[in-house]
Amino acid sequence: MNTELFYDTIESRLRNDNFSESTIKLYVSGIKRFTIFTKKNDVNEIDNNDLAKFSKSLFKNKSLKNGTLRPIKYGINYGFNTILNKNLDVNLIPIPKSISIPKEYFTKQEIAHFFQSISNKKHKAIFEIMYALGIDTSEVINLRITDLNSKKRTVTIRDNTTKIKRVAFLPASILENLRDYYKIYKPTLYLFEGQNEGSQLSDRTIQHTFRISVEKNNFNKVLTTRSIKNSHIKHLTEDGIPLNNILEELNIKSTETLKLFNDVCFPTKKYNSSPFDTLQMEQKNNSDFLDTTDLEYILSKVTDEEERDYLKEGLRCFKANALRAGVIFLWTASVYKIQKMCLTQSLGFINTELKKIYPKAKEIKVIDDFGYIKDEYLLELACKLKLLDKTKKEELKNTCLDLRNKCGHPGKYKPKGQKIKAFVEDIIGMLY
Repeated sequence: MNTELFYDTIESRLRNDNFSESTIKLYVSGIKRFTIFTKKNDVNEIDNNDLAKFSKSLFKNKSLKNGTLRPIKYGINYGFNTILNKNLDVNLIPIPKSISIPKEYFTKQEIAHFFQSISNKKHKAIFEIMYALGIDTSEVINLRITDLNSKKRTVTIRDNTTKIKRVAFLPASILENLRDYYKIYKPTLYLFEGQNEGSQLSDRTIQHTFRISVEKNNFNKVLTTRSIKNSHIKHLTEDGIPLNNILEELNIKSTETLKLFNDVCFPTKKYNSSPFDTLQMEQKNNSDFLDTTDLEYILSKVTDEEERDYLKEGLRCFKANALRAGVIFLWTASVYKIQKMCLTQSLGFINTELKKIYPKAKEIKVIDDFGYIKDEYLLELACKLKLLDKTKKEELKNTCLDLRNKCGHPGKYKPKGQKIKAFVEDIIGMLY
């Protein structure tokens, strides 16, 4: 296959696979760079030796950044491996680890001052709606007039292919400013248009406008348009909204992104303190709220809907300081997880071992059948099936299940914060 036909084929396939135009441009550019380097007219003749030489040439240019190397690597993988089935070893192009960049955000006072300092109503409306909805520049430039529903107070957020990503809440407080902007600029298709009627505003224009506006305010921090979304999430957590709820609303699911926003919202701080200083206070007052950061991280990795629901309920209870209820829901999530673990074994094996533990047990066919089995029998079964070792089984039974039973029965029992913390750590350590 000659190179020109190869380029056309790649562009066509990328569009069929719903890649954005910017990604298509980057991938094709990276592939062209590689094929031109090889000086071979037939792309089928290109092999790993060519790729190794190309990689070596790339790293002679020490100014190349990750943002340049990634599309080259991924473009070559798509073109030669996905389309041509060449099995080129794209790992010959290593991607250096990114330098950690501070996840800066505006304080509430700073972003209010930032908005007030912008006299241009269009620019002000752009940044206000980005903050109000928690969206990036790529999402704000795709907003169409028809995506806004002022009666239902919703905004439809789309990606570069116009596919709906989510439906966001439109706060009433921003509507008046949007109406003022609309009366002046009268957009026809996109909510924020370029110089020509009906044209899409460019990402570069927003970035440039943002930099100028930030420089006028002399903020003593490195801020980017990404800081607006960081601020949206940070300020919602300050208003008492749980981080996992915010990220779910924004349709953010990756564990890496959860870690990033966890660092933004709950940064690690140095401290000069000792538990001895608060020992007497702990004896008098046991109302401190449990730190749920680890549970939120676990929740982000769980894909099973029912297990997620139990974990969410537990999180809500712990955040509300309803500790006994939180213990019950977290234990329920753990039991459900163990039931799923058991079902990875054959039904014959499960039922044979279960009868040895509890001869009157109902035969297990589906997960709901575990509902007829006591939790302690389930733990014994998981141990018999080699899913839990004896130490974990005993710890879960004698410590975690015991606390769950105490919390689930009427009485004056109120577990102390340290007891709850140990329970949560045991569950996470042994099952997650």
